[in-house]
Amino acid sequence: MDETTRRQKLTIPEGRLRIVIDSDAKNEVDDQFAIAWALRSPERFQIEAVYAAPFSHTVFRHNIGDYDFLVQEDPKEGMEQSYEEIRKIYQLLGENPDGKVFRGATGYIDEDRNPVQSDAVHDLIERGMNSEETLYVVSIGACTNVASALIQEPKLAEHIVVVWLGGQPLYFDHGYEFNMGQDIRGAQHLFNCGVPLVWIPCMNVASLLSFSDDEAKSKLNGKSRIGTYLTDIVLDQFSNLDKALSRGKMHRTLQLRGREDQSEEYFARFESKYVAWSRTIWDISTIAFLKNPGWVQSTRVPSPILGDDCRWVKDREMTSRHEIRVANYCQRDLIFGDLVACLNHD
Repeated sequence: MDETTRRQKLTIPEGRLRIVIDSDAKNEVDDQFAIAWALRSPERFQIEAVYAAPFSHTVFRHNIGDYDFLVQEDPKEGMEQSYEEIRKIYQLLGENPDGKVFRGATGYIDEDRNPVQSDAVHDLIERGMNSEETLYVVSIGACTNVASALIQEPKLAEHIVVVWLGGQPLYFDHGYEFNMGQDIRGAQHLFNCGVPLVWIPCMNVASLLSFSDDEAKSKLNGKSRIGTYLTDIVLDQFSNLDKALSRGKMHRTLQLRGREDQSEEYFARFESKYVAWSRTIWDISTIAFLKNPGWVQSTRVPSPILGDDCRWVKDREMTSRHEIRVANYCQRDLIFGDLVACLNHD
């Protein structure tokens, strides 16, 4: 693909967009917001399919201990739970999920970098290859399904634009976070294969999208079936001070690794007594970018090189790499304003 064509594809057009969403919907609470918002934006999006992505919490337990995430160790089970959760979101919105929700990978891309076969991969390849109009692929979990489709059919890259949430900004020493850490090989393929890619890092970009308990109660609860459900799953995350302290420690140890030069032992000397509850709704950053690119500021950069250790490789030849678009900032108030307006009625 020549760079002129790539730049055109990385500039989101006006009008209605063809969308598929790849989601680990049962992992947390943010996927549900993203899927519901997209489905409730029919003037902008034609949602053709939603794929269930695998997830497991092994990546957290192996790196930081089990601070906050609970029991899910089997990516196949994570995918199946996500499949059922996606169907539930459709039903809460009064829509039929049959023929629109597909099971994805039951594991991650292996050392030989073979694609992981699934209904989602087959559908994405067929849907992308059989249309002259660009298909936008929103990936809000481990990118196994999307990367597998691109490995199996490299020409798919000419027909799609991928918008993926994962990893940390390039000025961090590492890219480590949940989506990227589960399938580093899949992430490497997204950055290397040349597919038009809009990349949304997590900390200091998507992390700006924080939604408080009071906002959930006042702006969504009781306004619609989906609004009440989203409120319930958000409030379920808020329990006690220990959980808030645990999440803060998790962010410092994993997401913000290398951004702090003082020890956990040092921080333990200082007491935290209170917490103002909020929850980061990370995944809506992808939908926000496609709905209104002005809500998520971005720039074109040479596609970065991700090492096997999930660190960014500093390479003098970076300028010869193809371009991607990277998000730098999210307009939190504008994004949540639109989301709430779309979801607070049946």
